[in-house]
Amino acid sequence: MNKTWRRILLAIAVLGALSLTVTGPTAGYAAPGLSAPSETVTVYLHASAVVEGPQYTLGQVASVYGSDPARSQALARLPLGPTPARPTLLPARVIQERVATVSGQVVVIGARVAILPAETVAEDQRWFYSALLDFVETQDAYKQGRIEIELLSSPLLLENLGNAVAQQQGMASGWEDRIVFEASQSPYSSGYRSGLGDNTMPAGTMQVTYRVLAAAAPTGGGDADGYAAGGPIAGAKPLEGSFRIWIHHFLPVARAAVDLPADHNLSEEAVLFGEEDVSLLKTSFVVQGEAISGYKTLAPLRQGERLDGRLLQRVLAVRAGDRVVITVARAGLRVSLPGRAFRSGSVGDLIDVRPEATTKRLQARITSKGEVLVESD
Repeated sequence: MNKTWRRILLAIAVLGALSLTVTGPTAGYAAPGLSAPSETVTVYLHASAVVEGPQYTLGQVASVYGSDPARSQALARLPLGPTPARPTLLPARVIQERVATVSGQVVVIGARVAILPAETVAEDQRWFYSALLDFVETQDAYKQGRIEIELLSSPLLLENLGNAVAQQQGMASGWEDRIVFEASQSPYSSGYRSGLGDNTMPAGTMQVTYRVLAAAAPTGGGDADGYAAGGPIAGAKPLEGSFRIWIHHFLPVARAAVDLPADHNLSEEAVLFGEEDVSLLKTSFVVQGEAISGYKTLAPLRQGERLDGRLLQRVLAVRAGDRVVITVARAGLRVSLPGRAFRSGSVGDLIDVRPEATTKRLQARITSKGEVLVESD
């Protein structure tokens, strides 16, 4: 057998091995009709969904569309995991990753899905939990991770007193759609936590107030539904109150992948990420996506130990006032010239710099110690 044939046979063997490597782990997850996808399927996530049973499926939280009805129906039956015990905000990323295990040609459209478990949320309370989950979603500027809501105290609205008060005030039908929630947005209160960066995320106990923006019938009148025609009843108190919740926020938290000495510059390879409920953590933490490459350890860390943000120090590659080398890059041209920095920063940070030959300030990204890059179109 000559060398050419040997190379061809070796290439066939390698391709066969790679094929087994790709399809092997996902074969057990594929629902009937999902093998060998030939076209892209689009998954539109619902804003909210009521799920029941021990497992919930993609079809319960999303609408699945494709040119092959059989494949779309099979994908809709894809199990996503155990049904949560609490009202939950499920991020699109979790669904995207689960769907990717059986098909690489699926487009997922939407954000978090508000999931209401039918076994633990009564039907006449679903409107309340849907509104509460929407409120918590607006409080989360970070927009990452799974969130579960636990009620620590019950508002009057869930004790069948809300409807009674509404009827006494002659509130219009559909007043449940006019509920407004409010809470302190201070990151220093117990209902919020902060990661290594400036990201503030809801987690822990939070005091929530509510009030209903519903009109009331005038004194001595109103239609059959109690609809307001002439403004609120004189002296009537608004339907309002407060309650406490616990926000369980699950995020990928960093732990040391190996033993790390003190004064060690961190990198993505030095840490592992695992999902944890950050509302239960007593120390500062680091979540996936934060720029850990700009930090170093102040104390040694053992393998598996959680990274405590208080025991990390930012490594400054440039300090305000330092002389720096400014590289200006554009298509077909790259020029380096001396300049000065106006802000301190780590590798990857954007800072203001000024070339020595001009008074114009430029925004540049720090690429290494004493060096910055200005990219121009």
